[in-house]
Amino acid sequence: MIIKLDTFDTRRLEILNKTMQDNGAVFSVLADYVNNNEKFVTPEMLSQIVGEYEMEPSMAYSMLVATACGMDIHKDDTDKRIYNDYFLQTFRKLDATDFASDAYLRTIKFPQKKLGDWEMKMLSYAPCEAFVYDEPLLTSDFKEIPQIGFFEEEFSLPAVLEGGREWMAVKPSEILTMQTPIENAHGNVLAFGLGLGYFAFMASGKKSVKTITIVEKDQKIIELFQLELLPQFPHADKIQIINTDAFEFAEKLADDTKKYDYIFTDIWHDTGDGLAMYLKMKRLISKISNIEADYWIERSLLSSLRYTVFQQLYRLATNPEDRQPVENELIIESYADFIKQISDKGLREIVARQR
Repeated sequence: MIIKLDTFDTRRLEILNKTMQDNGAVFSVLADYVNNNEKFVTPEMLSQIVGEYEMEPSMAYSMLVATACGMDIHKDDTDKRIYNDYFLQTFRKLDATDFASDAYLRTIKFPQKKLGDWEMKMLSYAPCEAFVYDEPLLTSDFKEIPQIGFFEEEFSLPAVLEGGREWMAVKPSEILTMQTPIENAHGNVLAFGLGLGYFAFMASGKKSVKTITIVEKDQKIIELFQLELLPQFPHADKIQIINTDAFEFAEKLADDTKKYDYIFTDIWHDTGDGLAMYLKMKRLISKISNIEADYWIERSLLSSLRYTVFQQLYRLATNPEDRQPVENELIIESYADFIKQISDKGLREIVARQR
């Protein structure tokens, strides 16, 4: 790849590089907060700030978190910029009733059960506890804004733990990030990954969905699901489960594509373990023609990929001597062409080309 930018576009690239650095710094700070200090804000603290300053709860919450993160948003110009550009769009007070009314949560009676290393139990968010509730918001200038929410009251949710570690839970982030796949599901559906059956429950309730075939490699979680949860599904007759490896199953799909109309993949825990599996599954499914597919938290996975691709392109743009010449290589001659490569569409095309 050859990158030739004029002086003006080079300046714009440097601004984008700063934005990428800000994205990484904000993600790091807030990941640490959510994982290690998520209960710092208490209802009493929030109520005091809201009352004293007549401030909307989400803004008051963002100020308290900024303080907990050691930021001085009044005197430090960098902290002030980060707060205005990111924090003000990050935190949101959520209405617990919006999620408690979810059809799965209303229908499924979740037992306390253990089978081997797997355990089914109820977890909860404390009042004002911080949690990621949706995928990052990508702005037109490539800022990636984390989406962190809180409830003002305790909120209980069903979960499955493996070896004491949360493996799957029907939490707000699960409900919101499943909306698009559920809307897109139709005909004969193939789902990689069982979890707690949230996708299968919601998709099976659609008239446009005829069958759902779930591929799950862990026999223990299948047993728990079939024993405790599937009997409560109103449309359990549409669902069948195959106990095998998702990638091995996907390898054989090219010879049997007419059997399925839509594929949904949800076999990773988060972006930490998900990117490599996403890339592998995307390549396998891209070999199949005329089939619609979605991937859980794909925008978050593309966000992880975007940073890697940007760093590679930025290095080529600023250190052209590092380039290894290849035949018929792509030439980027404008900032507009550069950002096309790191857009969601461009990243999907890059993944599809990696056979």
